[in-house]
Amino acid sequence: VDSMREYLLEKESSSVTSVFAETGFNFAGRGQSSGMAFIMLKPWEERPGGENSVFELAKRAQMHFFSFKDAMVFAFAPPSVLELGNAK
Repeated sequence: VDSMREYLLEKESSSVTSVFAETGFNFAGRGQSSGMAFIMLKPWEERPGGENSVFELAKRAQMHFFSFKDAMVFAFAPPSVLELGNAK
């Protein structure tokens, strides 16, 4: 979890304001080997261009997280309206 936080705050600082990361639970349940993180992005006007969209950030983060040997990490953007999904 610390490695995820470090990557996001250092390498993605042009888009990321803060990271809240916690161990002990995830969307599938609880356990000592679980964890999740929530990322707060900078306002739209502070991150212009398609490369700073939430979807591009998730792609870059996922590529970085694939290199983790001791964890399985997935970066994704939840839907803004839960009932509508992530359709583009």
